[in-house]
Amino acid sequence: MEAKAFLRVVTLRNGKLKRPEFMLRPEETGLSLFALAATPSAGEVIDAVRLAGKQGELAVARVARQELQNLGLTLVQVPGNTPVPEVNAIHFEARLSWLRRLFIALQGIAVHDYFNSQFSPKLLTAAEILQGANDE
Repeated sequence: MEAKAFLRVVTLRNGKLKRPEFMLRPEETGLSLFALAATPSAGEVIDAVRLAGKQGELAVARVARQELQNLGLTLVQVPGNTPVPEVNAIHFEARLSWLRRLFIALQGIAVHDYFNSQFSPKLLTAAEILQGANDE
């Protein structure tokens, strides 16, 4: 079954969601997301990402599949990097299409720079913090 929404594990700053949570680093090809599923739960996803080393006040932001598709992002299932196999099994990346990557490469623009300027603000607007998911 296709997920209708995806989760992004974020670090809240002063209790608020900020744009850097939706930005790519130079070595990244896509934004790490997890399919919204009954199991593992959003809380279990947070715990797994915390075990993998992410620190701070962690929460999950929900972004609808339709929002990602409307932005023209491609969802690619890739291996997760947490110590929890069930969480790794629902790991995806939101990436630029290969055609868009080619087009911006021909212009000499780095993928992460383009993603961060064109998509990070829109993803921040589209994201919704799931309340109660980070309760311990």
